[in-house]
Formats: sequence, C-alpha cells, structure tokens
Amino acid sequence: MGEQVVALVSPAGRASSSRPPIGLMYIASFLESKGCRADIVDVKGKASVHETEDEIIKELKRLSPDVIGTTCDTPEVQATKEFAARVKAEVNPEIKIVVGGSHPTFIQQDLLFRDSPIDFCILNEGEPSFFQLVDALRKEKPLSEVNNLAYFDGKKIVLTQQKTLIENLDDLPFPAYDKVDMDFYLKPDIWTIRGIPIAGFFVFTSRGCPYNCFFCVNKNKSKRTIRYRSAKNVGEELQLLKDKYKIDGLYFYDDTFTVNRKHVEEICAEMKERKLGLIWACETRVNLLDEPMLLKMKDAGCVQIDFGVESGSERIQKEIIDKGATPQQARDAFSLCRKHGIRTFANMMINLPTETEEDLQQTIRLCRDLKPTVSIWNICTPYPGTDLFFSVQKEMPVEDYYRLAPRPGEFDEWLEFIQTKYNYSQHRRNLKELLQELQREFPSIHNISLKNPKAILGALGNISFVFSPAYLKTIARSRRKLDYISWWLSVGKILKSQRWS
Repeated sequence: MGEQVVALVSPAGRASSSRPPIGLMYIASFLESKGCRADIVDVKGKASVHETEDEIIKELKRLSPDVIGTTCDTPEVQATKEFAARVKAEVNPEIKIVVGGSHPTFIQQDLLFRDSPIDFCILNEGEPSFFQLVDALRKEKPLSEVNNLAYFDGKKIVLTQQKTLIENLDDLPFPAYDKVDMDFYLKPDIWTIRGIPIAGFFVFTSRGCPYNCFFCVNKNKSKRTIRYRSAKNVGEELQLLKDKYKIDGLYFYDDTFTVNRKHVEEICAEMKERKLGLIWACETRVNLLDEPMLLKMKDAGCVQIDFGVESGSERIQKEIIDKGATPQQARDAFSLCRKHGIRTFANMMINLPTETEEDLQQTIRLCRDLKPTVSIWNICTPYPGTDLFFSVQKEMPVEDYYRLAPRPGEFDEWLEFIQTKYNYSQHRRNLKELLQELQREFPSIHNISLKNPKAILGALGNISFVFSPAYLKTIARSRRKLDYISWWLSVGKILKSQRWS
C-alpha cells in the first residue's frame, strides 16, 4: 500500500485567477508539519471550467488521495457539489471530501444533506481541524474529537465543539510555496498592488478584525478578535520570498493592517533591518493612520494604501455601516497620503440601506475631494455571513444565495438581479446606469475610454508611478527583469482586451 495523500483542490472556476490559494497553502504546510503528505491541485489557464475539471480529475486519479479538501464561496456552491459528485463517480466513491470557506462556515445545510457527495465541512480556520479530521479518519477515532467540524449523520447535521481561533500565529508554518506554481503567481501584474506592475505576493501579518461593519463577513468569522504574527516571523517569511522566489513587492493581506501601531512599527523596523528593498501596499481604515506612522511605513517601502471609504454620508456611516469613521477622517487620510507621495485606493459603495439621493451625492462629492489614485465602486449586497444577510436570511429563497455575487461574464445579469430583489436604496436609481455614470467620472482600468478625458487622466495617474525613483530602483535590482520585459511587450494585448471606444 502506497503513501496516503491528501489532495487540496483549488476550484476549477478560479483557474484564470492570479490570486494564489493561500488558505490551501497554509493547510498543506500544516499537514506536512504533522507528517501528513498533502499536495495542492491548482490548475491554471483559460480553459472552460469543464476542461479544467478534466485536468483536476486526471491529477486526482494519479495521486489517488484518500481525502480531498477544497474551498467554497457562495457562488461556487452548486459547482462544488457537482465537482464532488464527479470525483466520487470517476475517481473513487470512497474518497472523503471536505469543504471549507465562508459559505460552509455559515450555511452548512447547502452542502450537507442526505446523499450529498460532500462528507464534511470545516468551519472557520482550517489548519488544526483539517489535520484532526484526517487523523481521525485514518485511525478510526471518534469524529467528536475533531473541532470545528460539521457532517450529516443520516438524520441531521452534527456540529462538533467550536474551539476558539488559533492564538499564536507564529506556530503556523509558512504557506506551502513549493506546492503551487510560484512562477505563475509571480509574473508581474497590476493586481497585487493595484495599478503597479510588480512581481509580488500576498502575505498575512494578522488574522481577524475587531470592527463592526455590517456589510463584511470577517467580523462574524473572527468574532471581532484580531491576532498577530511577530515581526520576526513575518520578516523570515519575507526573506524567504525574496531570496528563494525573487519577489519585488507584496501586499499585506490583513483585513486592517494598521489597527496596532506597535505591530506596524515593528514590521517596518524588521523590513528596514533586513534591507529587503521591497515595495508594498496594505489595506486599512481612514481613522487608523497618522503622519508618524505613515512616514515609518513609507520609509519601509510602502507605496500605496487601500482604504474602505464606502460612503460620504455621515448619517449612513453612523446609522447603517457602523464603521466608526467619518468622511472628514477620509479627507484627512487621503490628504496625508498625497502630502507624502503615497498612492491611494478608495473602495466606495452604493445601494446602502436607506441611501437617499442626497446621501449618494455626498458620496460622489467625497470621492471627488479625495482624488484617489485608484477607485472602485462596489454594490452593497446581503452576502452570506454578513449582518445584512442575517437580517434578511429568513425571507431569502435558498436559490438567491448563489446569485449574490456575480459570476464571470454575467455581471449585467447580476446587476439586474440585485436591482430587482435587493435594491436597498431609497432613491431607487437604476444600478446599471448609476454605475456607468460613476465609472465615467471615476474610471478604472476596466473601463478606459478614449472618448473620456477623465479616463485618460486617470490612466496617466495610474501608471505615473512606473517613472518614480522607487519603482525604477526596484526594477533595476530585480532578478525578474525578463519577466518585466515580457509584461511590457504584452501591454498592447492587455489594452486591446479593455473596452476602448
């Protein structure tokens, strides 16, 4: 009998994504640290979902795993069930299939039921629980010994003890970089740091968020707690990424990077001491940044900060979003970044509950005042796991769950669905027309138009950083110069794929 293998499968619908499967990479490294072989099946390319699944099935037949783990967000629920059924029909009906992610954490009944091809759901953080499950299955231990587990016992869904979240993040091994195609993920792109072509990766320095935003799932996953890695532990991972994988930049993937001043300052000091020379970006709140902190971040290589601005209405901010931030704090934060040459990314939001025309106009005026380098306009929806979802869950048909996020190529259909069933604003503006208006005034690289002077100015603002000393110095010392040459040669093709008109 050969070595037993756990296969961790990245969903076929993510084959074209440049975002690495960090969750699976953490689980793989944790399993391996416990002496359990774990391989990641992460097929990349632009083939159809069915063709990508064919490749996944072929790899699973080669690996012959006894346990398969995959992840599932709400739009992927139906595809996950179909994939699980295909695995059991074509690979091995005895394989145990485990699903984790946001949707199974909050709505297990969509995946666990009589005759479901899915055997288990892992709730919340997966590393220890996944290992406990594999160990229990292989050694025939009681499932009650596995924490944070859900399964169907033939009559009902059983939930085991819900243990607290991992306290000491330094105990976790680094993600299993050797289990994925790092050359694919480290091709220069403009998505790691929005708008800047860089060979970079995503790194967590903390988990969780202590805040109470009603539209965000993270507060309910983390129970409003936040845990930190030590600066030394983060520095060791960054050193590995630079030395072995030749990164030039990174994005700190924390929900809110600057919650803890001491944590930020220690990481900046660690990066300076190691002379990493990496440029980086992060996400935070407009009320969690001041000049001394920003200067230390810039000195350590920070070139861009992404802010959740959402609304320009003080009433919406206070009564609906419950974020604890104000429009004036947004103005102050963006002004501070402009003063010190830090690029800004503004996440804006429309379709907020009770949003009036005046609230909307206040949001538009705020975005004009902020003058962000990059901006994105999001549409508020009751995504599973958010407070907004729980407030309407009892009245929501199950089939609506799967339509609450747009599928590739179906954005207009999704907009129409939200317009018809989940339009929360009082002004009742047509969301598609409103979004088009906003994109004309605040264009992103997705909707550049030669007929729109603002789009041209926005594009120039986006790319101006490539002429800065910080970027040129980064490219000059990069060990991926050929990759950058290849990227720039492909810019023409990228631009052709945009909606130029």
